Amino acid sequence: MKSKRIAGLLTVLLLVSFLPTQALRESMPVPESSPNQLFYLQRSKDANTIIYEARLLANHKLDPVKPVDVYWIRYAEKGQREDLSAMQWRMAYGYKHKPASVSDTYDISLHAFEERPLQVTYHQGKPVATMLISGQRASLRKVFVQIDPKPHLIPHVTYVEMFGTSLTTNLPVYERIVPDYQ
Repeated sequence: MKSKRIAGLLTVLLLVSFLPTQALRESMPVPESSPNQLFYLQRSKDANTIIYEARLLANHKLDPVKPVDVYWIRYAEKGQREDLSAMQWRMAYGYKHKPASVSDTYDISLHAFEERPLQVTYHQGKPVATMLISGQRASLRKVFVQIDPKPHLIPHVTYVEMFGTSLTTNLPVYERIVPDYQ
């Protein structure tokens, strides 16, 4: 009897421990969507949001020099747009790219998440960033990064959540990734 109560209490505590981060994630501002917006990234640290947007030429093809524009919306300040610093680009939010085998498609590797490549392409006439989410090819819409609130020299990522839409079923897909160093 006593062990059942303890097990029940532990279950409740475990479930309640997830509520603050989910509430935080759900209280974050949702950036205004633009026709070229691929996805956005938010961190538990503050409301500031990184936007990834397809960069198109006049002929509506992806720019081969820089196919994705990456910038901040500084919600924690005045909501202004701001470029990434050189260090932010190199260490975390920037990317490397190369042409894919399909026309007007680019393989993208985010600096902070190189093991999960993206492809920027067109799907149903709209630029999208696609990747595997929970084993399904999906259009990535949002990334949430939970950062350990304890001070560290380099921010310590607790987990990364990816939200998207399956390209085959058109249903929402979700995946939580816990870094190996956990």
